[in-house]
Amino acid sequence: MSKMDLKHVAELSRIKLSKEELEKFTPQMEQILESVKVLTEVDTKGVEPMKNHLPFSELREDIAENGMSKEDVLSNVKHIENGKVKVYGKVFGGIEES
Repeated sequence: MSKMDLKHVAELSRIKLSKEELEKFTPQMEQILESVKVLTEVDTKGVEPMKNHLPFSELREDIAENGMSKEDVLSNVKHIENGKVKVYGKVFGGIEES
């Protein structure tokens, strides 16, 4: 995938990318696409498509119920900041704390 391809996809997705982001994300996107390409090499002959759809008639009624209070939720949290859950980890780019 070229930088122009990524820029085009970003524009279609209504995402603005800076030149620096294009430089950073283009090789990452190429790696993702290469990983997905492996799936085209999997032999799927004789594998039936999944068609286990759940009919709407079998769904339960959607009934609103009271959830947990903020105090109950925060009582199970290890890190709290300004009355909210503080999350650490690679997803958010922080340092994992124990």
